[in-house]
Amino acid sequence: ATPTIPTELSNSYQFVDTRTSAPLFSTLHNALALHASAYAQWQRRSKHCPQCGAPQSLTDHGTKLVCTACQTPSWPRQDPSMIAVISSRCRQKLLLARSPRHAERLHTTLAGFVEAGETFEDAVRRETYEEVGIRIDADSVRYIGSQPWPFPQSTMIGFQATADDEVELTIDETEIVSARWFSREEVERAARVEGPTMQKAVAEKAVKDDPSIPLLIPPKGVIARKLIDQWLSE
Repeated sequence: ATPTIPTELSNSYQFVDTRTSAPLFSTLHNALALHASAYAQWQRRSKHCPQCGAPQSLTDHGTKLVCTACQTPSWPRQDPSMIAVISSRCRQKLLLARSPRHAERLHTTLAGFVEAGETFEDAVRRETYEEVGIRIDADSVRYIGSQPWPFPQSTMIGFQATADDEVELTIDETEIVSARWFSREEVERAARVEGPTMQKAVAEKAVKDDPSIPLLIPPKGVIARKLIDQWLSE
């Protein structure tokens, strides 16, 4: 059932999308929101035992599930995903892409799941080639940081890498709508736009306020923006 806010609190509180709103919270509240979302998603998706299919019951204050038949315990799992900022060899251009769920002009870093038996570095190489058709430079993959991303149950592992910006892009249109190399000036301009740009209304207002802006990027508080800001600071 859809949760409701008690009438006496309806003028002070509202439900928001954790995916697009959590980055605006303080560091502590952002962490709490992602933590709560991870457990809520796990509990919602794990009604039956993965071993025998019987119903499961919550224990340990909601952090553990135990099968009511075979007593097999289970805990929340995290699926590792890579996310990478790809820059040109001269460090003056950045490769960014837009997915179908993003607002117009909102481009972000490349991302994808790590496959079974695959290293994080190999996942960066494979996903970059699959999504935009270019090979990143050998040994250029460098770890930057990570972030929980419980939508539904991922952990984003962030990297930086370089590639030849003169190689023609071949876009996987089932995954992304557009991709191109942006200049440092274009990215710096996009970084000055404030607010939760991943929310469609905010992105549309930014474009309306400045129709000439060629690019929007994710807001501060998400790892994609951390990777972009790291590149801008170099």
